[in-house]
Amino acid sequence: MKRCLLVILLCIIASAWCRALDRNAFTITEYRLDVMIDRATHVMTVEGKLNLRNDSKAPQKNVSLQISSSLAWDRITLNDIALEYLAEPYTSDIDHTGALSEAIITLPEAVQPGSTVTVAVQYGGTVTTDGTRLVRMGAPREVAWRNDWDQIGDPFTAVRGLGYVAWYPVSIEAVNMSDGTAVSDAIARWKERHRNSLFDAKIAAEMDPSAPVSVVTNAPGSDLGGRESLRRNRDGREETVAFATNRLQLASMGFLVPAFAVGPFEKLSRPTVDLFYTPERDLIAKDYAVAAEASEPLLSDWLPQRSAQPVRIIELTSPDANPYQNGATLFAPLRSSTQQNLQLLLLPTQVAARFPTPRAWMQNGLGLFLQAILNRERRGRTAALKFLDQYDGALAKAEELAHPDAKDSKATSEADNTLLNTSDELYLRVKSGFVFWMLSDMLGDAALQHVLAAYHADADKDPSYLQKLLEAQAKRNLEWFFDDWVYRDRGLPDFHVESASSRKLLNGAANSQQVAATIENRGNAGAEVPVIFRTATGEKSVRVLVRAHEKGVGRVELPAAGTRVIVNDGSVPESDTTNNIYEFATKPQE
Repeated sequence: MKRCLLVILLCIIASAWCRALDRNAFTITEYRLDVMIDRATHVMTVEGKLNLRNDSKAPQKNVSLQISSSLAWDRITLNDIALEYLAEPYTSDIDHTGALSEAIITLPEAVQPGSTVTVAVQYGGTVTTDGTRLVRMGAPREVAWRNDWDQIGDPFTAVRGLGYVAWYPVSIEAVNMSDGTAVSDAIARWKERHRNSLFDAKIAAEMDPSAPVSVVTNAPGSDLGGRESLRRNRDGREETVAFATNRLQLASMGFLVPAFAVGPFEKLSRPTVDLFYTPERDLIAKDYAVAAEASEPLLSDWLPQRSAQPVRIIELTSPDANPYQNGATLFAPLRSSTQQNLQLLLLPTQVAARFPTPRAWMQNGLGLFLQAILNRERRGRTAALKFLDQYDGALAKAEELAHPDAKDSKATSEADNTLLNTSDELYLRVKSGFVFWMLSDMLGDAALQHVLAAYHADADKDPSYLQKLLEAQAKRNLEWFFDDWVYRDRGLPDFHVESASSRKLLNGAANSQQVAATIENRGNAGAEVPVIFRTATGEKSVRVLVRAHEKGVGRVELPAAGTRVIVNDGSVPESDTTNNIYEFATKPQE
């Protein structure tokens, strides 16, 4: 009985301890890791040192370090003296297994605010494909595996870091994918804290010398790596083992997620792209290089080259894996496709390489925007709008969830998920893409191109930096637009043709008509929207600025009576597009 009471007491104490722990107190300012990979057994073993800085306002004696639940802590030391720590499972969806192995460390002395401490760590385990967190959300297992494809194995080894596999230590409060953007928000906060942290990991993958492989990483400028022979104790016997090695070195992590792949890679280099591919994909790799080079004229028009950093394309040898872009690196299966489809695939990665910016919404939005521009150049504006339309419904649904009362009230309450602080990929990519498309429509391509050429990341210290550049170029006040679409999340507009009239012009040509339409915006965000006036033989359009909960009037002169008025051609995302058409039901007035 006494033993049971003691166990219960210890559990209560441990629970209270965990609740009081500040998992955001320490920033890992420096990673120095040695990673050993055995593909045949799916095993990863890691040892190294972490430099921890107390960024809280209070002395801290306890440190949280978390790794994937498929890995286990072996040893944690300070100055070669073993530290006491409590290792416990910690449910969290920042890892593909849906859980972490957390070590809560007791330091011999409290670390004062602003001070640092360096600990040595050893841990290891297996990394296999695991879709637990997505299956828990209701995704079919095969869909989960296509997204969470990370694994160590033969023939496929590719592992992403935070947000997929915590193969390097982190510390984040528990988050669940069912809580909207909680996971992406927590990861974004962690990245912001660690954007200036140094990351240096030597990755060594055991291999058969008769079938050599390479380690490739997403570190800018890294190559195929090298080969080493090391003495190793295996089952009590010393033997020489061959390893493929490479260093994943980031002077500052920024928003990159350290990732690597192992395989029989070859390298194809062009001035603006490096491809790492398996020999059987030689011809397809050349198609990717050609597609990347084919987009250079478009990119040069919109984003003058500021960086010599080439795009990195790393083949995923699992053909079912979904592509993954992180900065200027794209992990993707290499598949035969048309040049335009390959250009569309590569453009967001090329934008990231050419357009450095601290604004995630700008980099992501420009990727989608230039994909739409590519469609416009090839097949016209209608094709570009059709491309954008495939994302419109998802954005409208997301905004509806963020603003559940928007249709029933004129309240202008704002969601917290603005483009300035969001980590939601849908907002970052889709809403931002529409922002650039609308700016191009309002100001013209030439004005937007001039501003993007004048943009400098180092000067972007204020959220209004881009707005001011655009206003100076276009001589227009854009505060209302950026306020509704970028600085705040006020949802989407909802345009409605309230009324329309078509009257014969007394002094005009035969049958000429003055056609007017009153456009009402029932949404909480304003926009300049195209209004199309149709006759039996043609159409004409004008642009009308309609602020939130206001009305605007569009007028045109037509050679015949108006038959229909359509507000919005798909260039402005809306919450409801079912009320955008007005039919003239009666004979126009003489």
